[in-house]
This record gives sequence, structure tokens and C-alpha cells, in this order.
Amino acid sequence: MESKNNIQKYAVIAGIFVCSFFPFLIFSDSYFIFQCIQICDFGISWNPIFWGILFPLFIVFLFWKTAKKLSFSLNQITYFKACSQFSFGVSSKITIALFIIYAIGLFMNGISVVLHSQIPYQILFSILMILFLSFVLMILTFISSLIIIKASQNTQTLNQTK
Repeated sequence: MESKNNIQKYAVIAGIFVCSFFPFLIFSDSYFIFQCIQICDFGISWNPIFWGILFPLFIVFLFWKTAKKLSFSLNQITYFKACSQFSFGVSSKITIALFIIYAIGLFMNGISVVLHSQIPYQILFSILMILFLSFVLMILTFISSLIIIKASQNTQTLNQTK
């Protein structure tokens, strides 16, 4: 039972580190918020709240939930299989969530372009932003999964030798 709590604790800590760059980029004087707005625009006051606070909390929740599911089979699978299951579980849900957020944004806000010929380019640019953000989060998730699984397996072996 102790090892199950350890992997969840390590996952939450790693999720916080992975998500720490979101508020920094959103609330600093960078253009990252404009790329997030291309995915979905929640308005002037809600964009920083959603992309800087709520979305990172969602990612931390995904880290915790995936680690909770993985903790039951951690002893039966190999190190790299556990890392790949963790990173795939988190990354696939993040990508699906970004596409759902994009679809909700299209439904709520519509597409605002001057010419109808710009619509495919705006949709293509938004999908590229989703894929870029998903790719960056996949890399960070895989790196953090290597650390999470290794740390939780080390504590399991320490608990077994006691």
C-alpha cells in the first residue's frame, strides 16, 4: 500500500513540475498566450485563468489518475513498459482534451475571418498548435515518467528489503 501512495505522490510532484512552465509563460510577457488562444479563446479575463491555472491543474490530475491506475500493475511489468504506459495514458488524454477544447471553442465562438478562403488556414494553424502543445507535453510526460517509475520502484525495493 505504501508503494501505491509513493507513485501517486511522485506523479503529483512531477505533474506540478511539468505544469510549472504554463503559468510562467502565460503570465509573463511572452506570446505563448496567443498560441493558446488559437486553440480556444475564452475572453480577455478567462484566458489567463484557464490556460495558466485550470489546464495545468487538469494535467496534474491526469498524472495522479494515471499513476493510480498504474500502481496496481507496477510490480508485474518492466520499467520501460511502465514508463510508456504512463506517458501514453497522460499524453493521449491531453491530446483528446485539447481537441475537445478546440471543438467547444469553435462551437461557442465560431470562426472569425474576413474571407472564407482563410477558414482552412485558421483551422490548420489551430490544429498545428494543438499538435505542437501535445508534442511538448508528450516529451515532458515521458521524461517525468522515467523519473516517477524509477523513484517508485526504488522505494518498493527498499520496502521489500526491510
